[in-house]
Amino acid sequence: MKHDSLRVEFDGAEIEELYQDLISLEVELDDRLAAMFRLTVALPPRPDGTWPHLDDDRLALWRKVVITAGLEDDARRLISGYITHLRPSFGAQLNECRLEVWGMDASVLMDRDDRLRAWPNKRDSDIATEVFGQYGLTPRVTGTDVVHEEEVSTIVQRESDIRLLRRLASRNGFDCYVDGDVGHFGPPATDASPQPVLAAHFGPETNLSTLRLQAQALAPTGVSMTQLDRFNGDILEARAQPGHLPALGARRVTDRPGVLRVGHVVTTGLQEMTALCQSLQDEAEWFITGEGEVMANRYGTVLLPRGTVTIKGIGEAHSGVYYVSHVTHSFTGDGYVQAFKVRRNGLKLTGREQFTTGGAMAALIGGTK
Repeated sequence: MKHDSLRVEFDGAEIEELYQDLISLEVELDDRLAAMFRLTVALPPRPDGTWPHLDDDRLALWRKVVITAGLEDDARRLISGYITHLRPSFGAQLNECRLEVWGMDASVLMDRDDRLRAWPNKRDSDIATEVFGQYGLTPRVTGTDVVHEEEVSTIVQRESDIRLLRRLASRNGFDCYVDGDVGHFGPPATDASPQPVLAAHFGPETNLSTLRLQAQALAPTGVSMTQLDRFNGDILEARAQPGHLPALGARRVTDRPGVLRVGHVVTTGLQEMTALCQSLQDEAEWFITGEGEVMANRYGTVLLPRGTVTIKGIGEAHSGVYYVSHVTHSFTGDGYVQAFKVRRNGLKLTGREQFTTGGAMAALIGGTK
């Protein structure tokens, strides 16, 4: 079994004495939110009345923090960001005195100022590329088609830069986030190679301590939108196409009732209407969601969001590939735990799954090889 690995740097250097007072560390990674960390250390006072860590200038607000963690030879950089909150607390007993250090990834710098700005004759992807560049980030941007021509409609920004990009990403069905020094603006990586297999009740291969799933049938199966053409008054109607994203299961739920008709949204034409409808359709098709915890030392690697993972040992309907939307990495005295959230747009096996032992059918028979 592999041992935990943890490295925390403040402005490029470790604070060695911090580790011995470490109570807990959580790094929260999400496909749609800024990455965050919460570090809690004990505050044992010195004989001269000073408090270590509390008076340490290396733990000041806006210090840069890089957290690298994982298992022995498989450590990953989980977050690169900045200290945004310091929360000292003093209990009645000395062992109740502690300091919480909170922080966020570099997107927090993009959320400090609300701006009033017009972006004429730009595509959404052009705006994302330019904004990321203004913060010294390398843009990894998927191109969009619609050019918002000034004589028709101009994108007007009335929010912070990161909120603008997330608004534009949402209507294209994209994710928008910052990872280290890279700014991402593009569709979810549903076709990425799955991460190492998660297993429930699968004998010595079991690495899941809990897993809870939910399948729900209330989301719409169709999305449409109607609008008048601004130039000639014609009625424009856009419809989303089901099955736009790759299916992670063999059976999609397409026979449930429910159509969403989009209203009170201004768009510049049929192309933009269709993109908006498609983003809502893609979101509605994630009809299976789940959450669980993986025993990191048994798993042997680092589970990350914004990619896929294969889960086995939970029956024919639910075993298969899932999209990982959230992972919280927690280091405490009880060990290293990875709490995660997943979603899926299909049931059953597709036959393309790669289970490390025994092929696809092995996923259905927990504990047997």
